[in-house]
Amino acid sequence: MALAACASGGGVFVHSFSFDTLKDGQDAEIIDYGYGTSKLPVRAPEWAVKEGKTLTFNNVSGAMAKGDFIYVKWRIKSTGRVYEDTVDLRQRLPADSTDHRIHFIVRGPQLYVYLVTPEKRRPDTSPIGPGMYSNLRVITIYPDTPRN
Repeated sequence: MALAACASGGGVFVHSFSFDTLKDGQDAEIIDYGYGTSKLPVRAPEWAVKEGKTLTFNNVSGAMAKGDFIYVKWRIKSTGRVYEDTVDLRQRLPADSTDHRIHFIVRGPQLYVYLVTPEKRRPDTSPIGPGMYSNLRVITIYPDTPRN
């Protein structure tokens, strides 16, 4: 797995992928999702997608390939409307993702993807993104301009 990841340029790093519609106070249910092509369970279980089961959270941590993309399909509970989005992460993530977390939130038709760093947030800056990580430095990586 490590050789395949290095060959694709993604690299293998100990990092995390997560979402939590309940803790983040979202009026949404996740229908399908995927983070890169790693063999770890960073995608919705096939049986859940096939049976139409919705998901409220996932938290995967460990040595895994840095994802080239994130895909999310969700339904707004109050309206029943379905949305999906795929974000190219290749220019949005740091070269070394060790101890970082990719976390997403959906608000209506908009997907938000955050990079939660292991660094403490400076007290003179306002927290952004998921409230459960308000003590850490969080960067909005989508929607935003890709990094060069």
